[in-house]
Amino acid sequence: MLIHLDGVPALSRLLDGQHTADEIQRLWISSPSVMAHETGKISAEEFAVGVVSDLELKISPQEFLADFANWASRPFPGTFELLDALPRRLTIAALSNTSAVHWERIGSLGLAGKFDQTHLSHEIGHMKPNIEPFEIALEALGHPAGEVVFLDDNADNIETALSLGFQAHRVLSAAHAREILSEYGLVSN
Repeated sequence: MLIHLDGVPALSRLLDGQHTADEIQRLWISSPSVMAHETGKISAEEFAVGVVSDLELKISPQEFLADFANWASRPFPGTFELLDALPRRLTIAALSNTSAVHWERIGSLGLAGKFDQTHLSHEIGHMKPNIEPFEIALEALGHPAGEVVFLDDNADNIETALSLGFQAHRVLSAAHAREILSEYGLVSN
């Protein structure tokens, strides 16, 4: 919700446009190599070899990895302004299903440094919507779930967060996130 992640269009191109967006997402999450990489269990190179094989892509692992690195393309409009507008008394945390490759790219865009805490799947070994990453983030935050506003673009992640007592909202852009946070009095709209 803060950064454009162009994985579905990129995979559609690599799969010769033969799949719907939903099919591509299912193929992606069913790849053992994807799950292993995004939980930090295998290297980027092993991941690329595995994905090329798992998805039967017609490019080399090196070409795939170069393409994959650019999927985290740019922040959504208003992302930096939103993060800069949040009061410093708050702990701003990221709980993200991501790879080291993408987090490096996000860092190069200047976004990673905007967070006080990061809980990244490739570092903590767990992915949303499982409960474990939420529990890890809560422990680090030192606040009960009811005091945490959680924003995410994935309905399954929101469902898990709500089940744990978070103030959780599905948002699809920085502008939508600003609207939600303004309802809490945390930013002006």
